[in-house]
Amino acid sequence: MIPEAELVRKEIILRKMDFPESVALTKNSLMRWCCLSLGLISPKETRNMAFIAFDALFTFIFTKKQSPTTLEIQDYIKQKKNITMSEKLIRYHLNRLIELNIIQRKKNSYSINPSPSSEKRNSLKESFNAWVKKETESQLEETARALELLQKAYEK
Repeated sequence: MIPEAELVRKEIILRKMDFPESVALTKNSLMRWCCLSLGLISPKETRNMAFIAFDALFTFIFTKKQSPTTLEIQDYIKQKKNITMSEKLIRYHLNRLIELNIIQRKKNSYSINPSPSSEKRNSLKESFNAWVKKETESQLEETARALELLQKAYEK
């Protein structure tokens, strides 16, 4: 392992993708596009468990206006989709959104991690802008600075 590897605090995958109008036609298309764009799934992903877990979470948060627990999400998936998904798998997928800081877990309940500067406390867009976009922009600046210093080191 190279010594700088211990400096890594987090990985954020953000894919540059086309956004054709057809993507916005269905909730499922938008879910797949967003998951792929945010690196929550791989481009050749064939399993749909992540979508099912995120759909259940967002149904609770945005439709039912509730902050669900893993058990509530598991029960919802069993009732609505007739699929048995383990708590561990649900937590795995939700932890991916927690790692991005888009959602948070408090007292075993999941909710949107609100932007500190927004009045919209339950906005995915505002959460993304506050946590993912801000971190990404900050890292882009650091990388640009390092590249500039690297070039100067070679030009000496």
